[in-house]
Amino acid sequence: MTQNIINNPEFQGMLKMVIEEKIPFCHLLGMKLDSFDPDAPRLSIGMRDELLGNFAQGMLHGGVIASVLDSVAGFAILLKMAQQSPQDDVLSQIKEFGKMSTIDLRIDYLQPGRGKHFVATAEVTRLGKRVANVLMDLRNEKGDRIATGAAAFMLHGRA
Repeated sequence: MTQNIINNPEFQGMLKMVIEEKIPFCHLLGMKLDSFDPDAPRLSIGMRDELLGNFAQGMLHGGVIASVLDSVAGFAILLKMAQQSPQDDVLSQIKEFGKMSTIDLRIDYLQPGRGKHFVATAEVTRLGKRVANVLMDLRNEKGDRIATGAAAFMLHGRA
């Protein structure tokens, strides 16, 4: 089972449940996991009035943008860890998510967050024993780049 844990429907279902339902803030934002590919992870959110920062202009709040990019970074790291050093079972692999924390997050807001649907992607540029580095991207449904980000995560208790 460890060889293909990323493609395991139990792993994907449990991870979807954790991010989409069990993490209250991710649930509040309406995050949906779209791709479990460790080399091209993707999550998305739909625009809702509750997510507006500038209600007169209909723009996504900057804090929402930062939160989505932070979340896709963590998702990307978890998938990369599952690919490179799979655990013996699905639950142990999911628990790796709770052993990481953001230690640095930089967001570049490139243009106003206008759109009906937003897609966040990430690339893990380094996965070390204690720290992981990630580059992130957020685009609207037209493909317009709204923001980019770079993050560093502490990996607690990684062997």
